[in-house]
Amino acid sequence: MKTQQIWKYGFLVVMVLGSVLTACTKYDTPMEVEEEGKTASRASIEKYVLWINLDGAGGGDLAKNAFPENGTIKGMLPHSRYSWNGMEAEHVEGENYASTAENAIASASMLTGNIPLRHGMSDNTYQSEQVFDPDFDESLKAYPGFFQYITDYNKSMKTLAITPWKTLNDKLLDEASVTFTSTSDEETLNKALQNIDEENNRVIYLSFRSVLDAAVSGGGWNTGNTAYVEAMSKMDDYIGQLLDAVRARPNYYYEDWLVVVTSNHGGTANGTYGGMSLEERSMFGIFYYDHFTQPKEMNPGVVEDVLCFDRSFYGTVIDSITRTPDLKDIATMRQIYSPDSLDGGMTVEFIMAARPSNSHSYVPWNQDGINILSKGNWYVKLDHTYTSGAASFFGQSDGTMSQNGAANFLNPMVHTLTSTMKLYNSEAYIEKKEETGNEYDKDGNYVGGDQWGNITPPYTRYISKRRGKLALYNYYDGIKKTASATVIEKEVDKESRSFIDNFNLEINGGMRNSCRYILEIRIWNKEFAPEEVVSYSNKLKLTASDPNYKHLIGYWQFYKGDNGQYIQDDSIVVNQIKTVKKRFVKSRTIGADGKEVVEYEYRDIPTEGIRLRKKIIGADGRSYYTNIKKEEGDILRYMTMPNTLYQTMLADGRMMESVLPVPAVLEWMGVPFPTETTRDQKFKTSKLDGVASSYEAESKKVVWRGMFLGDYTKDLEWRDYDK
Repeated sequence: MKTQQIWKYGFLVVMVLGSVLTACTKYDTPMEVEEEGKTASRASIEKYVLWINLDGAGGGDLAKNAFPENGTIKGMLPHSRYSWNGMEAEHVEGENYASTAENAIASASMLTGNIPLRHGMSDNTYQSEQVFDPDFDESLKAYPGFFQYITDYNKSMKTLAITPWKTLNDKLLDEASVTFTSTSDEETLNKALQNIDEENNRVIYLSFRSVLDAAVSGGGWNTGNTAYVEAMSKMDDYIGQLLDAVRARPNYYYEDWLVVVTSNHGGTANGTYGGMSLEERSMFGIFYYDHFTQPKEMNPGVVEDVLCFDRSFYGTVIDSITRTPDLKDIATMRQIYSPDSLDGGMTVEFIMAARPSNSHSYVPWNQDGINILSKGNWYVKLDHTYTSGAASFFGQSDGTMSQNGAANFLNPMVHTLTSTMKLYNSEAYIEKKEETGNEYDKDGNYVGGDQWGNITPPYTRYISKRRGKLALYNYYDGIKKTASATVIEKEVDKESRSFIDNFNLEINGGMRNSCRYILEIRIWNKEFAPEEVVSYSNKLKLTASDPNYKHLIGYWQFYKGDNGQYIQDDSIVVNQIKTVKKRFVKSRTIGADGKEVVEYEYRDIPTEGIRLRKKIIGADGRSYYTNIKKEEGDILRYMTMPNTLYQTMLADGRMMESVLPVPAVLEWMGVPFPTETTRDQKFKTSKLDGVASSYEAESKKVVWRGMFLGDYTKDLEWRDYDK
């Protein structure tokens, strides 16, 4: 082995010297001419992946500081996209939940690229739990290990998996060309080194368990566990040997290797793991390529204690929480959230992350259009027939209501749906309408009197109306959903009373059979400019110091909070805006020109919260909703999740998650991201939870979002430029 390593280092020195001698000359050798000392041509450049998983190595400062300061891992970072503060995908802990040695749920999430609620695997059988729901007409879904996608793309591409977990190899990694169950990490290393030397596997997955064993037996995941630190140092040496073997390959100059180093979960200070604490979900990810020129540490942070709307809590409504004898005041409160002002503007923001249903699909129930937030004369809608979200004010939209390909809210990332409206050039006027009594037909022809011979003569009715133009736009994650650069004008001409909206502001109960995390709902009394939409689709937990905070008329944060800051008595989501100025009509007169003249006054009106309701099925089988009562044992579930707001990821990168390595590997290898169809081929959505496909109006095509690696096109062209 030592002789082999000496040969490797000697070859590496020669290769480096050769690079130095040619560094000042642009590489322009004809593609068909082979260079001295190299056995391949530029035309045969291929991509490779070496994925090294350190089972249970954790993340954060614990993992970061355990690696030697001058070791292999720290030396890789200047050419890496990486995140120390990653998170294992969430799962539900049941009463009988017990983590397996290899933590099957964590392994399944990482190797399928899906969260547990989607892949459905909960133990080391790696069998997906299938739940039959007669009320749900989506077909049951199954999600394989990532080698399946590579095989489907190119059956001739050689791949290799070496892990110490036999069932994992047999059930989830079986589509690799070769799988090998090792008896020790030393055997895993030696088998991999031999393979790198002698074989040409394009994708290699390796799993090492020494760190996990050291954390469990040596005193837990903490800085005082010297066995953990020593195991991490040994892994650093192993990774160095693997990199040396890769670089010593005869054709290495013509091979682009992506080296991925991950952990799949962490653990507690006392040595337990497999639960949902942040310590147990802690992980890291490093994606290394020799020629990455823009290294980046990614850490946009997490969103803590977000309320989960499971199937028990999907009937929520803003109603009169504080009962008053004056029903007129209740109606006035409801009018706060209505665009009932002349020349008025309004913006509605809905920030939400989706979770799959019992069938492992993100499409809830029947795909009919679902108004997720609505009033009498406006609504924000999820239209799952076309997988698009949009809004309507006064029956008008911007034409994106049935936009194919826009898979909004159909993956676990956090998304923002924003709708803006502006009513302008409006005027109130009086319409004179000639009405007939019941003795005249619609054309005014006399048809006789009633049984007593009475005849009702025609009369003139005066109708108070309003007309104007409506500018309306819908945005998805800050991106306008229509390519039109001009203002979309919709004519509005309705009775004045149509603008006074006394309906409840309601979160519709149509999202059945799904879990949703609603982070925030915000309603502003102004139209947002496009740049403001982008900015606020990226912000959570606004404070009074925000320059536009004064324009908020409704702000509900669906977090646990402290001391009832957000949720009171487990039943009411508090409106952070306590009072709102409401315009009232002081007087109405008709001018000499026949137009209505209105005088207004403003009053401070108290706002209300959102009352959470629980679904109850009665003895007759019919369902209804009742208020959640803490004393009856109702339990609200909360989740901490990575901040995956799209605009945040563009600015700060994407935090490592266990669902991200698979799409990164497929992207690197040029394997198309797998999609699945739902409901009679109605639409496609991503089969991987780490990435999302959405429609962008300007390019008029579906684009993929959420990739961890970013744009590395130029880095792949390093052979064509001076170094």
